[in-house]
Amino acid sequence: MTDHVTQAYLDDESLHGVMGRLDLPPALRAAYGHRLVDRPFFLDEYTAHDVAADVLDFFELLFSLPRKMFGGSFTRFAEALGIPPEEAAIMGSDRPPMHGRADIYRVGDDFRLLEVNAGSQLGGPDLGELSRVIHSDPGFQPFVREHGLGYFHPVEKLLDAVGRDRTIAFLEEGGMLTRFAKGFASFRETCARLGVDVLLGELHELTTRDGYLYLHGTKLDVVVRYFSATQAVSHAETLAKGHKTELYTPLSSYYYGSKSTIALLSEHREVLDDDEKALVDRLVPWTRSVRDVPRDRLRADRENLIVKAAGGFAGAGVHPGWLMTDRDWVEMLDDVVKQPYVVQERVRPTPDVVPGDDRPWLTTWGWFVTDQGFAGMSIRSMPFADGAVVSYAGNPLTRVSGLLVH
Repeated sequence: MTDHVTQAYLDDESLHGVMGRLDLPPALRAAYGHRLVDRPFFLDEYTAHDVAADVLDFFELLFSLPRKMFGGSFTRFAEALGIPPEEAAIMGSDRPPMHGRADIYRVGDDFRLLEVNAGSQLGGPDLGELSRVIHSDPGFQPFVREHGLGYFHPVEKLLDAVGRDRTIAFLEEGGMLTRFAKGFASFRETCARLGVDVLLGELHELTTRDGYLYLHGTKLDVVVRYFSATQAVSHAETLAKGHKTELYTPLSSYYYGSKSTIALLSEHREVLDDDEKALVDRLVPWTRSVRDVPRDRLRADRENLIVKAAGGFAGAGVHPGWLMTDRDWVEMLDDVVKQPYVVQERVRPTPDVVPGDDRPWLTTWGWFVTDQGFAGMSIRSMPFADGAVVSYAGNPLTRVSGLLVH
């Protein structure tokens, strides 16, 4: 069912030019201005909070997996997820703060969870800035007032979590700061507008002194982590010495962003109580480790399955069966069967409409959550004909938009 504000927007052609006239801040324009969906998205605030509450409960369920399934052993938990021992050794076992994004498809009036991303290393929080600019556009203000529209900003929620009065660095590694330079410039621009000047750097640029981490000579109170456990292994000694500098989020959050956790919950229903089973059934499509599914089942049901690298991001390692030939599908299965990959039931989302474009559009709703609940949205969309990987960094045909709530 189409949201009534969405329908009102689609019915009023005078509103359809809003995305083309937005007064975007310079770094935001450089990062996203050439890849905007030609419409905003809308959602009632009750649903935004209601789905976020389910996502928070789902994260709590993920946090309980080491106890529920492995007797509290993080060594066995890491083995089940396919995490190498050298990475598990630096990840620890602390419960991380709640900071994540759930990537979700809308199916009619329901929402189905494709995967969760746990930790601070998430793309798209600066799309809250796009929501802000749409909301403040002078020509769009009558519509905003008529429908009582507002927005939630993920970067604001991130800064609230780490503390705005502290010295903060966003850290990457392996040249990723350069690869994603436009995105980080947009993050930094957004933080500056919110009154916080953040530093940018990479792990190898850190030094240590008196138990603190320093970046280019500046003592850091907080490191907001954009590097992975894989990248951190060769810097374990530096990170251990920096215990007085908070690492947000800690490397332990890396466990819970693995797609293998969803496979564990989907398969091992015997460890769940009735409410937990209902939550998993409501959110999660059938998901299994590739190695646990008979090959004949995988081959026969190619059109209804998608295979994903358990620790992949930005669309890496994603293989939608319905877009592959039988031969390519079998060869792919042979390649990944001994690696940490999951297979998931295909979710068929409700198409979205973009004014002036008669193609059906495929949208991923990225629900950001923190300990305080709903923290904003990352909207990524593209025509169905452009593939099955809706990832800004992983598919150049993916576009973005902002979300307004009512």
